[in-house]
Amino acid sequence: MATVEFVVEFFLQKLLDQLIQEAIFLHGVRDQVEWLEAEFRRMRCFLKDADAKQEGDERVKNWVRDVRDVAYDAEDAIDTFLFKIASSRRRGLVGCIKRYTFIFKLIALHKVGSEIERIKNKIRTISESRSTYGIENIGQGAGTSSTGLSHQDWRLTSPLAQEPDFVGFEKDLETLVARLTEGELRRCVVSVVGMGGLGKTTLTKKIYNDNRVKTHFHSCEWISISQEYGARDLLQNIINRYMVLSEEEFKKVEKMDVFQLRHKISEYLQKKRYLMVLDDIWTTVAWDSLKDAFPDMNNGSRVMLTTRNKDVALHADAQSSPYELRFLEADESWELFRRKTFPTQDTGCPQDLEKLGREIVEKCHGLPLAIVVIGGLLSRKEPWEWKNVHKSISWQFVEGQPQVSKILSLSYRDLPYHLKPCFLYLGIFPEDYEFRAKKLIRLWAAEGLLQRRGDETLEEVGEDCLKELIQLSMIQLANRSSRGGIKSCRIHDLLRDLSISEAKEDNFLQVHRENVDDLSASTARRLAIYRNSLIECTSLKSSTPRLRSVLIHTQADQRLYGPKQEKFVYRSFKLLRVLDLHYVAIEELPSQIGALIHLRYLGCTKTWLKRLPSSIGNLHNLQTLIVTSHENVISIPSIIEKMQQLRHVQVKNAYGGPCVIEGHARLDQIRNLQTLANVEAGEWMHACLGKLTNLRKLGVRLDDEGAYGEVLYESIVKLECLESLFVKGYPFPLNIPFPHLHKLCKLRLEGKVEKLPESTELPTNLTKLTLKYSFLLHDPLAMLEKLKNIRVLRLLDYSYEGVEMACSAQGFPRLESLHLQGLPRLKEWIVEEGAMPRLLHLQINECRNLKKLPEGLQHVTTLKKLELRKMPNEFKERLREDEGEDWHKIHHIPSIDIR
Repeated sequence: MATVEFVVEFFLQKLLDQLIQEAIFLHGVRDQVEWLEAEFRRMRCFLKDADAKQEGDERVKNWVRDVRDVAYDAEDAIDTFLFKIASSRRRGLVGCIKRYTFIFKLIALHKVGSEIERIKNKIRTISESRSTYGIENIGQGAGTSSTGLSHQDWRLTSPLAQEPDFVGFEKDLETLVARLTEGELRRCVVSVVGMGGLGKTTLTKKIYNDNRVKTHFHSCEWISISQEYGARDLLQNIINRYMVLSEEEFKKVEKMDVFQLRHKISEYLQKKRYLMVLDDIWTTVAWDSLKDAFPDMNNGSRVMLTTRNKDVALHADAQSSPYELRFLEADESWELFRRKTFPTQDTGCPQDLEKLGREIVEKCHGLPLAIVVIGGLLSRKEPWEWKNVHKSISWQFVEGQPQVSKILSLSYRDLPYHLKPCFLYLGIFPEDYEFRAKKLIRLWAAEGLLQRRGDETLEEVGEDCLKELIQLSMIQLANRSSRGGIKSCRIHDLLRDLSISEAKEDNFLQVHRENVDDLSASTARRLAIYRNSLIECTSLKSSTPRLRSVLIHTQADQRLYGPKQEKFVYRSFKLLRVLDLHYVAIEELPSQIGALIHLRYLGCTKTWLKRLPSSIGNLHNLQTLIVTSHENVISIPSIIEKMQQLRHVQVKNAYGGPCVIEGHARLDQIRNLQTLANVEAGEWMHACLGKLTNLRKLGVRLDDEGAYGEVLYESIVKLECLESLFVKGYPFPLNIPFPHLHKLCKLRLEGKVEKLPESTELPTNLTKLTLKYSFLLHDPLAMLEKLKNIRVLRLLDYSYEGVEMACSAQGFPRLESLHLQGLPRLKEWIVEEGAMPRLLHLQINECRNLKKLPEGLQHVTTLKKLELRKMPNEFKERLREDEGEDWHKIHHIPSIDIR
């Protein structure tokens, strides 16, 4: 029931906004709407205490549920009224008689007035029931959250959590490394078995990245397997991630069936000693659908599984004993807890808390996930609050295994109110899915889950919420951006299960995998639909008026045609705020999409769209528009200028091609626009681009003649909030006064550059630079190595035409990632000792004339990963383990991947 206060808070804010924006249309029921607002404000005073007291008290739980339902009813009434008013406006625009529109409005007002009157009576009953339930005194201490954090305290003050601490598995690691690198030549399956939260993935990742493993195998691949997986999608993912494909080969793979995909992978692995890790495989059927892709060439190849089911491990390889992971010992458990709870204190746990802390840890029964989560909770608690946490954890063993759900539930209940709906929302993502932080934050914003805070953007508020959830170990950080921020995240299966179960109880979210027969009867506000559910979804026979969000992640062969689209998008889901279609192969959006006036997020990724309908201009509340298509050209109608709430626009084809904005669209009317990515230069730029002063990310493609080049360059200098810039096409004049763009940190240029300027003339805060087709004649490293903040440098196809490059002793003081690709004339690369002192990742692709790696690379002791793709055989021979001439330069690198 933790989302009820959010529901009421959201409804109150919505009422306030609509009383302002729709004052004319709500005039007839204004008094009733204002009564609702006042009454819900009074109810809100009771909710925080009610939420804390409802655990174990059915009376309070019922009252809270009644408040939630009536808030939903009120929201539905207002939204339905506004939907009908918008429909009457559209009828007027196509020539209907104004009198009919007026009559329609009177009818709608009468209906909403009657509905509000019904809701008012229900609210009076709920208010009186507090006395009946004996809970009339709750709320007297309201105003504090369960953590004692006010809204002003949201900003995270401690650093982001790092990789999970590796405690207690040292011997297990050694044993499993030996099983992978020694023994039989046949292709063995090495299985790690254990319950959820025991650390199977953490241990396996440590093994996978071990230098002994990386250097033993020619190819190492890691695949996370979800219960929602489809064999075809999974096999395609293996190919796309680990095989270097041309655009033509990529198109062929998209059309292959499961048998062909397995054959292609098997063919790729034939001549390699490979390691394939399949993380979190659940069923024998899943293994059977994949096993033929992994050939046995009698060369010591291995497949490594993690699974909760011992039968799966035995089925995969009856000759190989499953490795059953143990629980942590008492001292190991305490060490893990101490690191999580006091990460910045060398002295560890204060002496006066150690006894209580050890008792709390004992209740975790050696389960790492439970220890990490409870440690994250206590890291934010005052010492006097530890006793309350200790009392709250009272559970026993179930069939010999600890029931971790109580600890996870405790951590959820203890979240600040503003984080609870954010956590519940994580259930929308498939199991084992690595989701991008930007997408999650934009969805949170569209759903109204983020509360405004001073002058900060919703995106900034959302990033702070994400950081807090990571710090509390409710989400796992997967990858960082070039600036050190959050790029992508994951959620542990058990925590995801918790979010789904809690969300379902609150009617906040419902997840459907295979069978969606009960969709029509669903009372959930949000639906997440996986795999083969789309056909049933489009066959809905009745509308679902409570539904606000539909998020579909299905297989690539799921298509929508003609009338089904209209029913799916328009008739069944009239009040949607979020529509996210991933891998739904729709060929066009119906014009009825424009009727979804409440829509705030529209995502259509991996589609076959060619053009967006002009009716999209009716989506006045839309904040985010994300489209990727397999078609070569996608166009956006000029009517986009009417969508004045837009914050993020990103439309492209599957191969990176841009979209076309039609006509003379006045985008300067979209004042809140922050992202405008992958657009074709056009007439819209003349009067608009320089006025989009809130832009954070801009991506533009110029034609070969550079018709709009000058307009682009003159406009860029006015965009002082710009953080990311991507320009493709016509020669780029680097005499732009970049230092004035103080926030610009990412720059990508695809096109000829006459000469690189001095480092002082480039953006001072630049952290990531990508050059492609620059055709530079002079060594770019001579200038770029002076950039003090650069962390990621990518010199791609024909960015440099010279034969020699050099990194001096003091060059690139903060560089962490270097990617050299498609430099056909490069013969020699020199790295002096002391250069690149922080380099972690080096990738070299298709530099076919490069004779050898630089001698100085042996001094770059920070290097963790080396990737080489499509390099000459003689180059690779020099790197042969223990035998090659250049092996001494790279033997210290833990992960070496040569293909």
